Amino acid sequence: MTKKVGTAVQRNRIKRVVREVFRRNRQLFPASHDLVFIAKRGATEIDYGSLLDELRRAASKLQIEAAR
Repeated sequence: MTKKVGTAVQRNRIKRVVREVFRRNRQLFPASHDLVFIAKRGATEIDYGSLLDELRRAASKLQIEAAR
């Protein structure tokens, strides 16, 4: 993760939240894809619920693409 986003503590928190959301919702994502998460400004304020909503939207797009 780039140093452009927050302090080391904030970057580590973002990583923990992303990992936890993915771990609890692994069934949303096709196994045939690799995921790359890039934190941008404002990512330090995101909470579990908001990130889950965003990942659900992304997962639905991935599932549509995988079905093609």
